[in-house]
Parts: sequence; structure tokens; C-alpha cells
Amino acid sequence: MNKQGAARVRLEVVPSPDLLTQLPAIFASSGSVSVTCLPHHGPKRTVETAVGLARLGYRTIPHLAARSISGQAELHSLLRQLQDAGLSELFLVAGDRRTPAGPYSWSGHLLEAVKEFSSDFSAGVAGYPEGHPELSREQLVHNLVSKAPMASSLVTQMCFSAEAINRYLRSLRENGVNLPVWVGVPGPVSTKKLLTMGARLGVGRSLKLARRTGMTGALWRRGDFLNYDSGRLIRDIHRKVAGHPLFAGFHVYTFNDFQRLPNLLSGLPQQAMLLPGNTAGPSFPAKI
Repeated sequence: MNKQGAARVRLEVVPSPDLLTQLPAIFASSGSVSVTCLPHHGPKRTVETAVGLARLGYRTIPHLAARSISGQAELHSLLRQLQDAGLSELFLVAGDRRTPAGPYSWSGHLLEAVKEFSSDFSAGVAGYPEGHPELSREQLVHNLVSKAPMASSLVTQMCFSAEAINRYLRSLRENGVNLPVWVGVPGPVSTKKLLTMGARLGVGRSLKLARRTGMTGALWRRGDFLNYDSGRLIRDIHRKVAGHPLFAGFHVYTFNDFQRLPNLLSGLPQQAMLLPGNTAGPSFPAKI
């Protein structure tokens, strides 16, 4: 639940070699950062990067992809590294690896294994406001309902529709899921990178359904088709769902395209980042 009033913003980043020097230049180290786990990188690189960001002061949430973990021994090694660094919040996904490297084929299996290792870890899970190309709505609801009692939060797949988010929050309550929801939106990024990198970051499945998800319309409505800036989208979503008890904040998929990110963060009007009845300033820590 959102208990702080002001909507929060956290960034999702890719564990690139220069991330530890790039990120502090544009995002204060008091901020929250979510670190992806890509099939060609593997979980080791994610954990190492998350530990490095934590040492800089960031509140860091590493992704662990179930299909990329070879077995219990590797999982326990990764979790011990995170414990030693003082990290206890995770984000668990199935991952885009075609063939599982070990016994964990989906995030539910991994979530159970993490909880068996230590109840001190909290874990976020993924949500799909506009559906999934390989799973029916009934399957998505069943999977989420089964994971929700063990999870601590939910991050939505990248979405381009305020109304779709609003409907999704209502559906969660109707199905008895009361997890805090981080709404996934793209950051300022080139359209080309949005389409190509999306598949590598685990949002490729929804991007393939662009016409049905509304992404095509969202891009074409902009004057500059070469670039996408989510400032208006964030404001629209916030106006629509700011008072909803499950709304936790915005999860910005940056694709490590940081050049225009400070403008996005500083350009969000203070009143647009507040929940009704609050007067405090926005709580995202931007470095401009």
C-alpha cells in the first residue's frame, strides 16, 4: 500500500560495465534501482551489479530469472552474496531463456525456493495489465493468485494506457490480490531501442502485441516518432490511479538510455506527483 503520499519513481537498469559510473551522474544514490537479469548476462552479473550499486548507497532490487539459475547451489550462493551486502528485496521472473538451466521453470518455483532459504527476503512478481501472448487471462490470474501470498509487491509489464492500468488495479482487488503495484512505464528512449531492447529486457512479449496494447497509437500520437518520452503517460496514469490503495509508484524501464532521463524526472510537475490531500514534494531523488 502507498503510505507515503507522494508517488515514487524507481529505475530499472541493465547491468552494463559502465553503469556504476553513469548512473550517479543523473540519479541520486538515495534512489531505488531495479537491476535486470538477461539470459546472455546471467544472474551472477545481476547480483554483482546490485551489490556494487548498494555500496554506492542505492536501494537496489536485483532480478533473479528462474530459468537462468542452474540449481539450488547456485541460488543459495547468489542469495548469500545479497545477504552479505545487506540486500533483502528481490524481483523474481521466469526469464526469457528458452530452456531452463535447472529445476526452476517459472517464478513460482523460484519464489518457493527463496522463501525456503530465508524468510528475510521479500520478493516482487510481475503483472500483465494487457495480457500475455502465451498465457490466457485465466492462467495469469491463477498464477498470480498462487504467488501473491508469498510476494511483497507487483511490477507491471510496460504499459502505454492509463485506462488499462486502472482496469488492472480493479481486477487485482476483485481477485483478492492486494500487493503494492509498481506501474511499469518506458523512460525517454528512442523508438528503435524501445522495440529492440524491449525483447531483451523481458518486455518483448508485450511489445509483439503492440497494436493490441496501444503502443503503436501512443507512439504515432507524438510529433517525433523517432523518440518516446513517457512524461505525459506518467501524468495520465497518475491522474487516473493516484488514489488507488494498491498504487505504489512508477517503475521506469530506462534501457540505460540516460541522456534525457533527468529532463523527465525534473519535468514532472509537483502537483502531478502528489496523491490527493498531500502537499509534500515528489519523492524521487533526481540529480540535475
